[in-house]
Amino acid sequence: MKKLTLQLIMEYLERFGWKNYEAVNEPSEQEGIIYTGWRASENSPVYMLSIDPMIEKKCISFRTQSLIEAPYGKVERDCLLNLLLALHWINFRIIVGKFSYEPMRGEVRFSIDLPIDENTLSYEQFVHSLGLIVEIVETYVPLIKKIKNREITAEQFIQHDLRGEVLLEKRGMSESLRDLLKGLGRISWN
Repeated sequence: MKKLTLQLIMEYLERFGWKNYEAVNEPSEQEGIIYTGWRASENSPVYMLSIDPMIEKKCISFRTQSLIEAPYGKVERDCLLNLLLALHWINFRIIVGKFSYEPMRGEVRFSIDLPIDENTLSYEQFVHSLGLIVEIVETYVPLIKKIKNREITAEQFIQHDLRGEVLLEKRGMSESLRDLLKGLGRISWN
């Protein structure tokens, strides 16, 4: 494995076929940060992603930005409670990563934070993390938006998920995401 640097992440992105990104130096950190994004299709929303190696904390963070905005005090209480319950349910159900909610700006984001012992990250770990970010965000954000827009309640979402219907929808969406990721990364997915 190679030492984790901004250059290595750019090499991994290029190798994966992910060409649209911006590497930015951070004044307070030696590693810098990469800003990028994706969309599954022309009709899909653009999701913004930062990839932040934090050598001093021995981790790398893949973070989406502003998936949904629901500022505390500006969103009705029952709607906010539904949103938070749904986020907690999703976090309970997924294995890697987490949705989080920042109440002042009301930002909902998703992140995967990986420990990097000895300052290393393999290409396979990088691709796995990138694929999970895309799949989880593409699967759950449309449902979270429906909850925020009061089209469904958290209870309806949870019941839908318990019946396996989210997994069926996810499976169909996962196939299209796998096709997208295959095209970008020329990798095999089982």
